Amino acid sequence: MFLLGNVSQSSPLPPEAFPRPFKLRFAYWVYQALFHVLLPVYLGALLWRSRREPLYRARLWERFGIWQRSTRAPVWVFAASLGETRAVSPVVKLLLRDGYEVVLTHSSPAGLTAGQKLFPDEIASGQLRTGYVPLDLFWTMSLFLRRLRPQIGIAVEMETWPGQLFGAYRRSVPMVQVNGNYIEKSLQRDLRRLGIRPLLFGGYSRITTKSETRRATYLGAGVPSDRIKLVGELKFDQDIETAQLPPANALRDRIARPTLMIASSIEAEEEQLMTLVRSLKQSALNPLIVWVPRSPQRFAAVAGALRDAGYSVALRSRCLNDQFEGAVPKDTDVLIGDSLGEMAFYYQLSDIVFVGASLVEKGGHNIIEPLAQGKPVLMGPSFYGVAFPANEAAEAGAFESLPTAEDVAKRSLELFSDASALRAMSQNAAQFNGTHTGAASERLMRYLLL
Repeated sequence: MFLLGNVSQSSPLPPEAFPRPFKLRFAYWVYQALFHVLLPVYLGALLWRSRREPLYRARLWERFGIWQRSTRAPVWVFAASLGETRAVSPVVKLLLRDGYEVVLTHSSPAGLTAGQKLFPDEIASGQLRTGYVPLDLFWTMSLFLRRLRPQIGIAVEMETWPGQLFGAYRRSVPMVQVNGNYIEKSLQRDLRRLGIRPLLFGGYSRITTKSETRRATYLGAGVPSDRIKLVGELKFDQDIETAQLPPANALRDRIARPTLMIASSIEAEEEQLMTLVRSLKQSALNPLIVWVPRSPQRFAAVAGALRDAGYSVALRSRCLNDQFEGAVPKDTDVLIGDSLGEMAFYYQLSDIVFVGASLVEKGGHNIIEPLAQGKPVLMGPSFYGVAFPANEAAEAGAFESLPTAEDVAKRSLELFSDASALRAMSQNAAQFNGTHTGAASERLMRYLLL
């Protein structure tokens, strides 16, 4: 069965059967009722967040399904935020290469901005449109799908929304989840509750995922085996922002200090990370720490906590301009990466990368991007969310998981003090990435076209 229609004759088959037991249908309408009741609260929260990020209140009509009508059936891609947008970008490029019209939707300004930066020429030509995904209400989704008439919907990673799946099924739009990242821990949690999300996976005509472990989780959720395809990790195929590398190298030469990056940290582990900073700064090596919190809302809070603890803090937005020109003051203890879409710059600036959401039981964040730039990766004990490729990277000598923040500091200082060990781990990271790059997106495209 093929899902994507021929470019000149878009006529995909209708979606496969979507089992909708009474429990799922009842939960869906309860969800819809509650969403409508709480809609003023949601919109108020959106406007509140827009005080700091004005893009949240931009293009509000799109959130209500009001999109320009499509002249031909596009491929609809839903990539919620920055990480999902970058992850699916290789697939979007292949779709554009093959002549498809693409509508790329997001739920956050970070995702919207990333899409606009990644595909400026295609947006200018009209082959790709970006915007906000509609609210997950039955009527907003119906209006959106009626105006776009997509031949297929592609949801990235764990974005599974009832309104999207029910609405797409009613309009015979097959839905595919790509780079599926449903983990066993989430499945067991869902089953202990009402067990609704596992039922929703039945709304996907296809699910592509990255490892046998993930495939087994989807099977445990009740997804038929013929709807699941192992294609690999799409993030290995995403492009590095090469324009950010030369200024990072130049700044790194001027800093001339060992540098550790704290990447994608979350609030729950910040207290432990302060211990990490303290342990590193007590060393005679005096490394520079580049700290990039996961959420923009934590930029100021982390900077304030560090200053209160007596550290010298510099903000990327204050000491470097948009072209990364400027200087980090020599007495800086911690450089706060208070910007979006510049992770390649921060990775390149660093000798070692610690990836967050791992000192607390959150499963860890993306390790592929720093590995792709040849950076050794350290994490705390919790990395179940990135078990693939973390276990394989550990076997290759490019990744280590450590029990505590103090252990991370100790291991970092060991590597800083042993240039040959640090160089070997960096080489291992680059070689590991090279063995995985370039295949997942092509396999996914072949699968969708079958």
